Amino acid sequence: MSLASKPEDPTASRQLVRPTIEIGSDGTVRAWNDAATALYGYTAQEALGAQFSSICFVGPKGGKDDSFDRGLRGAAIEHSEALHRAKDGRFFKVVFSMRSSESKDGESPTVGLVIQDSAEDEEISTDEGKLWTWAAVETAVEGIITLDQKGIIEYTNESACRMFGYPAKELIGMKINMLMPAPYRDEHDEYINRYLATGEKKIIGIGREALGKRKDGSVFPIHLAVSEVQIGKHRVFTGFIYDITERKTAEEEKDRLLREINKRSREINCLYRIGETMRPSEPGAAAFTATADIIHDSLAHPAMTGTRLTIDDKVYENDSFKETAWVLSCDIVASGQVHGKVDVFFLKDEVESHEDPEHEDERNVIEAVARVLSEAIERSEAEAKVIQASKMASIGELAAGVGHEINNPVNGIINCADIIMKEADEGSTTHKFAELIRSEADRIAVIVHNLLAFSRQDKEQHSAGHIKDIIEAVLSLCNKKLEKSHIRLEVAIPDNLPRIYCRSEQLQQVFMNLILNSMDALDEKYPGVDAKKILRISASELSAEDRAFLRVTVEDQGLGISEANLQRIFDPFFTTKGRDKGTGLGLSISDGIVKGHGGTIECETELGEFTRFHVDLPIRHKGSTVTERSSEALLQERTAEPPSHE
Repeated sequence: MSLASKPEDPTASRQLVRPTIEIGSDGTVRAWNDAATALYGYTAQEALGAQFSSICFVGPKGGKDDSFDRGLRGAAIEHSEALHRAKDGRFFKVVFSMRSSESKDGESPTVGLVIQDSAEDEEISTDEGKLWTWAAVETAVEGIITLDQKGIIEYTNESACRMFGYPAKELIGMKINMLMPAPYRDEHDEYINRYLATGEKKIIGIGREALGKRKDGSVFPIHLAVSEVQIGKHRVFTGFIYDITERKTAEEEKDRLLREINKRSREINCLYRIGETMRPSEPGAAAFTATADIIHDSLAHPAMTGTRLTIDDKVYENDSFKETAWVLSCDIVASGQVHGKVDVFFLKDEVESHEDPEHEDERNVIEAVARVLSEAIERSEAEAKVIQASKMASIGELAAGVGHEINNPVNGIINCADIIMKEADEGSTTHKFAELIRSEADRIAVIVHNLLAFSRQDKEQHSAGHIKDIIEAVLSLCNKKLEKSHIRLEVAIPDNLPRIYCRSEQLQQVFMNLILNSMDALDEKYPGVDAKKILRISASELSAEDRAFLRVTVEDQGLGISEANLQRIFDPFFTTKGRDKGTGLGLSISDGIVKGHGGTIECETELGEFTRFHVDLPIRHKGSTVTERSSEALLQERTAEPPSHE
């Protein structure tokens, strides 16, 4: 039927210009006119570069004609019938012709395909029902492959081609075992021969899981069902293939999660029992021996293991303990020190006949137990420190009381010295002694002030502040001294740093202490003018372990700090300066202030070369939790156990 012979047909106007398509020898669309767009529904942009057979061509009428493939190979085709598919999924019959064209300027030749007639809306007659059946097979979601009794592929649908990565022309005529990995590839012929000889069905009509092999060599799981049909003397086997990669992956993940749940349940039960055993503040020998038994009972293979705990050079073993060459170990680390270890020994014969002791489940249990024991030891040590801290609290209160008592007589001494200085002649011995009295009294007042600042619980509230403003406020007090000492100041603090929630006055004290220390170090190394007499202050935003913070660095190229002194720089009253230059409280107070803000202060130095202090302050918002600690607690902490700043 020619649509052009029906002027009243609304599609006739579009058929006046026939759909014309150019296809390369590789099957890709090279040219696509408007009439093709009207017929198939694909725009030129969608069609160009696509495989024509994958978007439009379904198959020849009757399923046997290879006119289209011959046309792609250069044969002239006239009035061949086929079944095509539009973009919206509709099927329709076409009559097409194909002719090859010559190459142009070195380009590969193309084939011109002209649709001479189409019947999009015409019903397929009953005698053409086989064409619909063939179309349904061709477009099926599962892969469908038919074989002869020798295992030669006679047909494969598009889904099977996509699944295995081969075009149909590379599969048809080949043996099916090319789609199988070893050892199935080598055994397939024997399977067919055995079935043909005995009639015994092992897969036909049953279905099973198997493995397929793609063109790229990758192997994937499939579900294969095979049917058999006899057409005359011709026996045909049809395989229905499903790619079950996603299903297998989901099953494996489910099994993994079940194993993980069972493992975690065993670990949790073990840790709970150990936690109950370690509940006393000072766990003793009985608790550690019971822990060894609990570990042993919680392992995946208790019959082939023995457990030993070593805590501070004391050994605790379970009843069935036996030391062997096969052992898993994990250190018990509390407060940065190794206090012992957990050992699980495996019987050699059992290990060799079952499994390697270095497997994940056993190691996870051992590591978890080691962590619990570490926490128990740390808790015991912390309780001992609390007792010590309570003693130091009394010292803090005493220091505050004594400081207030000292202030009154010191003020009296200062006032008397001022009166004597006014009445004595300038340059006289009396005037000089009065100046000395006033100087020493002032030094006592500074010491008392620092002591009170250290021991006093500050009630100032936190508020939002810019680190640049805080630094500039400090520098405004130091500029004269910097100029007098001929120290060059280099400041690198960006304007766009985020605000921090802090006590600005306290942080000013921190940076004042660091800057004054750097100035003293530079003056001592370079008494006069020197190009290396530089004080650097920088700030930047950093992040670590999902925490954002500001880092302020104060650096000088002064004398540096020795390794021995570095261990004590944050101790109260420790100083390397003379009696007239320092009290030893500046860095200790600074460390306490920074920690009170939830931050850290660290020192990086090289003796004779430089000193670099890093102050890391968390970026917080109003309402964030800020650790509040009294100065008494900080003094107690420093006195009880000096921190390590290696």
